[in-house]
Amino acid sequence: MAKQSKAEKLIDKRIETAYRATCSGVSINIMDIGKVFAEGRKLIATGVDDATLGTGLRAFVDTIV
Repeated sequence: MAKQSKAEKLIDKRIETAYRATCSGVSINIMDIGKVFAEGRKLIATGVDDATLGTGLRAFVDTIV
């Protein structure tokens, strides 16, 4: 596995923070964590703010639980 750049680490931290804020207590399959991060990266690439990122992640998680 390739080492993450500093920018990638910051993006992952942003996704993790948004996920924890909006999906706390929601159980998802461990195999779906990569899908959540992929969705978060897509949302960030569109330029969303943190609140919208959290809302988008929650909407995505609701489709996989």
